[in-house]
Amino acid sequence: MRARWRLILLALLAPLLMAPGPLLRPREVSRGCAEAFRVPYDEILHAMATHGAYNLTATTTSIRFGSEALLKLVHHRQQVSPGSTRLFIDQTDWFTAHRETAATTYEGMSESARAGFEHHQNVLVDFRPGVVEKVLEGPTPLLALDVTISWPDSSGAPSSFTYKDTLSVPRVEVHDNRVVRFKLIEYPDMLLFDEIDGISVKPLGFLSAIFALVGKPDLKQNRLMVSDDQWQLMRGRVKVFPGISKTATAVIEPDGRGHENVPGGRADLQALAQQIERPVKLRYGSPSC
Repeated sequence: MRARWRLILLALLAPLLMAPGPLLRPREVSRGCAEAFRVPYDEILHAMATHGAYNLTATTTSIRFGSEALLKLVHHRQQVSPGSTRLFIDQTDWFTAHRETAATTYEGMSESARAGFEHHQNVLVDFRPGVVEKVLEGPTPLLALDVTISWPDSSGAPSSFTYKDTLSVPRVEVHDNRVVRFKLIEYPDMLLFDEIDGISVKPLGFLSAIFALVGKPDLKQNRLMVSDDQWQLMRGRVKVFPGISKTATAVIEPDGRGHENVPGGRADLQALAQQIERPVKLRYGSPSC
């Protein structure tokens, strides 16, 4: 059963940032907010171009690819415009830059990336200083982002969409709400995705019998660390029932192949597996908008 939960968590973690999820247009933000800066296509392309040596279209590496590009965009904005606190990323620009960076066709992109593009999921990022109000336990973050992924709530717009991702391990049915929100916290050696809301996943095939009992667990937190040779460790927590959660760690090779356990002879990965479990507790500030 424990091994099965590792596979379930691996499936849950994959879709989070393959393509930025749904959001508002720059001028459709709340009335009390300043208009978000729309990131130009060339800046997105530049941020993606400095990726590491790993598969850019595998679902299992999508969290790293998307989050690293997002953080680079924010760091650049902080340098060129210190007073900025909000970014808007158009899905068409993001998907096109991703496809150009990966040097692949539309069909070569993953099901999750194509689903995000077809539903025109955009991204709004708030990186004001008060995203983290107080560090209660663990190290102080380098940067904290409040990310909203959504499409406009217009007449006739769907409240959610579902797609089957046949590239993940195991194959999964992914359910995205119209609005997906999470905190992206950057540390020197780890990325933390916290307070995730709006994503659930149902594995298909041999794991589906388990979900006849537990339904579609909601992803609530994910931690990501990377080794010197580009292997990734992801430790995720899902809510199965109210008050009941499951946590497990998955190991991802640079080509996107997932494993339930750290391979033998990899003392470096074993060390990361211990580090990724360190206590971290943050108190977040109220949304600025």
